[in-house]
Amino acid sequence: MARLSLSFVATSLALALLSAANPVPEYRWDLDVIPREASKLAFDEELNRIIAFDASGKHLGAVERRAVAPLTRRGGSCAALSADDAQKLPGWEKLKQQANDNWGDHKRKIVTNDDDFPTQPASICAQDAGDITIDGDSDCTSSTQTLSTGVTDTTGIATVSQTTGTSFTSSQTVTQESSISVGETFDVKVGIPEVVDVSSSTSLTATFSNSLSTTTSSTSNQQTTQTVAINIPKDSTCDITYSQTSCTTKGSGQVPFTATGWVWFEYDSKQQGHYKWALNMDDLLSDDERSSYMKFDSVVSTDTKGDYNASC
Repeated sequence: MARLSLSFVATSLALALLSAANPVPEYRWDLDVIPREASKLAFDEELNRIIAFDASGKHLGAVERRAVAPLTRRGGSCAALSADDAQKLPGWEKLKQQANDNWGDHKRKIVTNDDDFPTQPASICAQDAGDITIDGDSDCTSSTQTLSTGVTDTTGIATVSQTTGTSFTSSQTVTQESSISVGETFDVKVGIPEVVDVSSSTSLTATFSNSLSTTTSSTSNQQTTQTVAINIPKDSTCDITYSQTSCTTKGSGQVPFTATGWVWFEYDSKQQGHYKWALNMDDLLSDDERSSYMKFDSVVSTDTKGDYNASC
């Protein structure tokens, strides 16, 4: 009996040392949010928790499923991405193959913005268009306006109202709609390059409807008005001349529509212990693989008013 006890103690001690050398990983179940490095998710139906994994399959922890209302619109330049549109992305086959490699090509539904997972949304966002590409030379006309003012018998001071700067009006017509989020309306910035040394470059916030042949207009008035005083000699008349240049510039541009967020693969039978799995598009797909492009033609009108010139 003493030998058995001694052997048992020795064995227990050996197991304890082995365990210390190769500790069993302690899973974290107290996450507040899904970690940024997460590329795969699983839903644990029994514990009502979402389990996060990185790209290599390493377990990152779990967070309780948030039971709040889903968000369907995410600001002026983003909208909810539908499951149908997710499957129109250039990188969809790559994403689908990743799901097949992970959990098999079994019967399933493709879901985005599942009401059960409002904190794991999928969005489509219109990016800034950047500068339009100018098509040919700008068509410009210049003119002057003259105002005469004077005094008699004495010197005097005349005050005039002076406006300088440029006002911009841009008209955009969609020549190719994006294959995703057709009909949706987005606000994006469109860059206007410098026009023949008459006006400086600027940007406008334009509202686009992602529909073929639709036209929208945008304006940006960067003119300022101030009152200036002019000294007029005795018995003199002064001519105050203002310059004005109007230009019309044609160009073209494109707006990238880029998907972001999670796509859920919801299986009819459990795969690796769970019915619902998700993949992170941002982690697994490049920008080009997540994007579709809307193209447009633009006509930009500029009205530039210069400084005054007084001649007495």
